[in-house]
Amino acid sequence: MSTPVVLVPGAPVLVPELSGEAAADTASQVGVALGLLSCAAADLDRVLVLGSDPAGRTIGDVRASLTRWGAAVPVGRPGAPAGEHSDVPDAALIAWWHLDRAGIELPRSFVGVTGDGQSTRSPGPGTLVVVVADGPASLTPRAPVPEDPRGVALDRDLTEWLRRGGPLPDPGGAVAEAVGWWSRPAWLELAGLVGDRTALESVSWAPFGVGYHAARWDLSSTDSPVSGGPR
Repeated sequence: MSTPVVLVPGAPVLVPELSGEAAADTASQVGVALGLLSCAAADLDRVLVLGSDPAGRTIGDVRASLTRWGAAVPVGRPGAPAGEHSDVPDAALIAWWHLDRAGIELPRSFVGVTGDGQSTRSPGPGTLVVVVADGPASLTPRAPVPEDPRGVALDRDLTEWLRRGGPLPDPGGAVAEAVGWWSRPAWLELAGLVGDRTALESVSWAPFGVGYHAARWDLSSTDSPVSGGPR
């Protein structure tokens, strides 16, 4: 049985109830991301979500909401127990929202990723792996971080990496912090999972000065050897 891996963006601004009319600027790309999830989830048993979390928290299949960002949007499977609001990491909340919107009702869990190392994780058969990560937040003058050519170049390189595979572009932790690439640990985790493989499908966009990306891989694929590290 193959193990699909799907990258989804982790920005609350993608949720219509949180961003209002601005959600229209990204609705079509979010629709593509949801389609990637739906396609990957067929005939599987569970979902493992990986996302950057400084506390390295792990949670199981719980219900929560997006109230920390100002809207009581419920997320999580209806039959799951309610989680303690403060215990559910941001990346898990947005992943839950994506999974719900994609109509995926499989049991789910979340593992928070920290540090600089690449993953040696081996997901079990029947598992959909979802990685929550964004590009740098310094792509335009009105971005969360002042426009930085290093961030612009990095986001371009991440887009190219999804399309062509090879080693993950990684400028290191200091530059990542400077350009607002806060989900770098999750990208490193993703690179450890997929290696040099080219994504089977991908979409990249940046309507608010932050790089958003969605992509899908199949770990049984032989598109390219799994050997690369960051460059």
